[in-house]
Amino acid sequence: MSPSEPIVRVLFVCTGNTCRSPLAAAALAAELGADSQRVQVRSAGTSAWEGQPASEGSIRVAADDAIDLRRHRSRRVSVTEMRDADWIFVMEPQHRAALEAMGGPRDRVHVISEWPAPGEPELPVSDPFGGSDEAYEECWRRIRHHVQRIAPHVRQALRERMTS
Repeated sequence: MSPSEPIVRVLFVCTGNTCRSPLAAAALAAELGADSQRVQVRSAGTSAWEGQPASEGSIRVAADDAIDLRRHRSRRVSVTEMRDADWIFVMEPQHRAALEAMGGPRDRVHVISEWPAPGEPELPVSDPFGGSDEAYEECWRRIRHHVQRIAPHVRQALRERMTS
C-alpha cells in the first residue's frame, strides 16, 4: 500500500447527490481533521444526474461552518465503488434497498441515523431539496450529529489498519 493510498473508504449516498450525501461527506472529512488524509470520503446518488452542483441551500449551510461545496459535482453510485467501500451510509431505508438491488454489499450498507446500533432512528435525515432555509439547517444539524457518532469508528478502523 502506498503512503498516499487511502486506508479506509467511506461512501455516503442519497438520491440526487446535491444535498445530503455531499454534506455528509464534507462533514466527515471535517470531523476527521488530519485523519482525513488517509480516509477516502466520497458521495454519490442513486438517481443522480451527472455533473450537477450542490444545491444552493447545501452550499450555504456548509459555508456557515467554513466548508466549501462549490466545487462539488453530482454523480451516480457505481457497483465498483460500493464493492470497494468499507462503509456505505445512506440517508433513508429506500436508498439501502436501491443499493442492495444493484448488488451492494448488504453488510456494509447502513442508514446513517441507525448506525452504530441502536442509532438514533428518531432523527432521520430528510431531503431538504427545494425546501426552506430551516429545512437545510435542520438537515445539516442532523448530518453533523450522526457524523460525530460515526467518526470514532472510522478513526478506530484507521488505527487498526495502520498497525496491522
